Amino acid sequence: MSWTRKRAVDVHDETAPYFSNEYSSDNIYDSPFRYGRSLIDALWWKTVGELPPGALCLDIGCGIGAYMSRLIEAGFRPHGIEPSLEMRKLAGERVPAELVVDGSVTDLVADDQSQDFVYAIEVFRYLDAADNALGHQEIFRVLKPGGVFFGTYVNKWALDGYRQYVGLQKARDALTGTVPRYHVEFETPSTVRARLTAAGFADVKIRGAMFAPLRPLHKLSPRMATGLSKLALPRERWLSDGVLSRSFAGHLIAIARRPS
Repeated sequence: MSWTRKRAVDVHDETAPYFSNEYSSDNIYDSPFRYGRSLIDALWWKTVGELPPGALCLDIGCGIGAYMSRLIEAGFRPHGIEPSLEMRKLAGERVPAELVVDGSVTDLVADDQSQDFVYAIEVFRYLDAADNALGHQEIFRVLKPGGVFFGTYVNKWALDGYRQYVGLQKARDALTGTVPRYHVEFETPSTVRARLTAAGFADVKIRGAMFAPLRPLHKLSPRMATGLSKLALPRERWLSDGVLSRSFAGHLIAIARRPS
């Protein structure tokens, strides 16, 4: 297992209760996590709505099983891969435990051309470029012809300054000899498109979500961040998903197909 994958697993073992807590509330305005996920979810549901009835779906990095439980309720057939033991334990409280197995996006436990829909939400951000390339190839392998992939990535030029923050952390760790907490892989709309095209995908669409710098603002002033969230939400399509503005959004979302 590569260092980046091991650290991603360790961190999610440590933070599993945090994710469980975030999913326990429906208030998107008091949490940048829930606000960002609400925008991702809107596009995810739109994609799910175009799947055939009873579609076979693979959730990579399924976490506590929140998305899988939604698919089950909607009549689809999901199964999940989650390398974090603590996350798998929590997923077993939401979905049948046998539907979630240990594994990695770099070596998917699924047959060739067997899945109608594969999605990976906040997975590729933790892996390095080499593992991401393997992951994209594996997703392409398991998708049926015409099958759909939905994935999220961290935007290199997001206005929240996350890349700069990570850069400062790296400099601090280098000076102090500290092992970094985890890896962050930054992308741009063009690099995501190029990576998916190289893996064989077609009809690649890149979308942006969460334009305002809500994550640092929530730390400085939760009240101001909540107010800005309420102002931004009805304008998000214009703010974060324009041809030019998506290059500065917090999340990049890719929707692509395996050619028929």
